[in-house]
Amino acid sequence: MESKNGQRREKRMLKNRDAAVLQAVMNAIIPRGGAFEQGAADCDLLPRANEMLARYDPGIRALFPLMLKYIQYGALLRTGRLFTSLDEARGADLLSAMERSPFFYRRTIILLMKLLTMLSFYEDDEMSRLTGYEHGCHLQ
Repeated sequence: MESKNGQRREKRMLKNRDAAVLQAVMNAIIPRGGAFEQGAADCDLLPRANEMLARYDPGIRALFPLMLKYIQYGALLRTGRLFTSLDEARGADLLSAMERSPFFYRRTIILLMKLLTMLSFYEDDEMSRLTGYEHGCHLQ
């Protein structure tokens, strides 16, 4: 998308409420003190997730806010609290239950959330350095 001065400007896919839900989901997927000392909450993953989401198929982009609402309000039905008000451990438990669900759509939603979270997390330069990963297939 072009701005008035001709510079490229990314379309903001995640609105405030959706961004808050996605951040809570990311925090539950990669909690602090898990495989890494830092978790998703310690990294600024939302801008990168927004960039990736802007390049997804239009159908997925259109459904993505609905998936976040499903997680947010599904938690309300299962726990009595919105997903964004759960701590990381309870959020992770809820996402794990969805991942083991017999319903394909629930598993697909979690798979997409994990994909977006992991791609954003491992593209962070600090996380790449900690894991020894080097960006690009051209490196020898």
